[in-house]
Order: sequence, then C-alpha cells, then structure tokens
Amino acid sequence: MGAWGTGISSNDTYADIYEQFIDLYNEGLSIPDITKRLIDENQETINLEEDAPNFWFAIANGQWECKALDKEIFSKVEHIVNSGEDMRIRKELEATPTDLKAREKVLNKFLAKLQTEKDKPKKRTKKRFYNSVYQKGDCLTYIMNNGNYGGAFVLTDEHQTETGTNYIAITTIDKPTKPNLDDFKIAEVYIKRANEIDFSQSVLKDNWVDQAQIGGFSAMVKNKDVDIEIVGQLPIYKEYKIRQDRKIGFGWIVLKSAIPFKDEYIKINGQARTKLKLSTWTKKHWL
Repeated sequence: MGAWGTGISSNDTYADIYEQFIDLYNEGLSIPDITKRLIDENQETINLEEDAPNFWFAIANGQWECKALDKEIFSKVEHIVNSGEDMRIRKELEATPTDLKAREKVLNKFLAKLQTEKDKPKKRTKKRFYNSVYQKGDCLTYIMNNGNYGGAFVLTDEHQTETGTNYIAITTIDKPTKPNLDDFKIAEVYIKRANEIDFSQSVLKDNWVDQAQIGGFSAMVKNKDVDIEIVGQLPIYKEYKIRQDRKIGFGWIVLKSAIPFKDEYIKINGQARTKLKLSTWTKKHWL
C-alpha cells in the first residue's frame, strides 16, 4: 500500500494510478478507454487485497474530476466504504485508533463527494516538452563567485522530454582568463568527499564516498543568475551512463559557487581520494 497518511490520496497506489489516469486524459483518451487500460494493466494491484481499494478510489476520483463517473465504478467504491472493507484492511495493518477514526471520516466525505456532480469536467492540459539547453560535447565557461572563470562539460542532452535535462560535469578549471578547448582537454572533474545518499529513501548513509560533481540541469529551471558562454565543442567517444541510484539535480547557480568553496569544503570534509578526467569521455580508447 505504501500509505503515508489517512487521506484518500495518501498512499503510493492511489497516487500512481491517479497520475496515470490524468496523464492519459491529457493525452486525449476517452474516460472508458482510460479506465479499461488501467484495469487491464493493473490486475496484480487489483488482486492485492490491501491495494485494491486505493486503486478503485483513484479510478473513481479520476472519473469524477472529468465529470464521467461510471455507475459500476461508483458501486465498487460504495461497497468498499459501506462494508467496512477498507477499515478492516487498515486494522489488520495495525493502524492506530486515531488514524482509523480519521480514515473513517475521510471515506465518508469522499463517498459524499462522489454522490455530487461536478460543475465542469477537468480541463485537459497539454503536456509540455523541452529540449535541453545545451548540446552534448559543449564546453561551458562562466564567471564564478571568486571572479575567476570556471568550466563545465556537457555529457548528455535530450530532445522533447518532460525535463529537457543536460547532465553536466563541473570541472576544476579556475582561471583569471577565459579557458579554451585545450584547457578542457586536460581538465579534471571536481570530486567531493561526502556522505553517500540512499536515494531510494532520501537519507544519508554512514559511509563516505567520492562523488563526482556531475548533475542534471533542467531546461524547466530558468537560468537567471549565471552568464554562460560556449567555448566550443569536444567530441564524445564514450557515452556517459546515468546511474539511476545517483540521479542528482543541480541548480545553475552551483556553477558559480562549487569551485570557490572547494578548499573550505576540503577542510571540513576531507580530500577526495580519486581523480576523474574529462578525457574519460572525450578521448578515443582502444583495447
């Protein structure tokens, strides 16, 4: 179930199904087609006793929001609420008496809402797609907080995706004059010594690791604070593999602050033990 509260939407199953419902609605599918597709694709969830109620709640609410609540779907929800099925499941999962009381109120309120007709159907929203700001291989320079020029290298690009993300490596370039392509050819990626993050639970682990400062910069986030210039391009011969367990997003402003704070960071957290050069991706390697 993955519940984090007593609200109708406060669990993973509901959140996932409702999001899929609205996404398909925004793509132009009819309510019957959306409903059939989600039912067909989620039989495993429907057949899990603790997840089934939340699945039907999400379908019902999606239909209601679009002013197309099906009588059969409403009957399923009505039965789940009036029979006490949802409450029984919560009790078996050892919900507290306080949570059970709050959940009961939520269910009754939800059922009452479904029995009213929405004034207007939810407006379909066309999903916006982005191209990433820079092209793979671009060498970027900018003035940092210490007044020197910094450098970053674009490892990936995207076209017409939901975020338009570039994965960009921040280098240790730190010069009073503007860097050129030769500087990028020999540049090293900035690596920090830091606590490893368990991204699945968004918590810090106890062990310290070297973290290459390579992160995702999204076209959705407007860059208002960093004046970036493209010095030129270097060919990429080895594709950068994005680790799913370390997908880190950066704000553009970090380009100005990361290197100027490097020495102070080392004093606090220690020196990184490894090195990584841009030539890992920009130089041809033969067996």
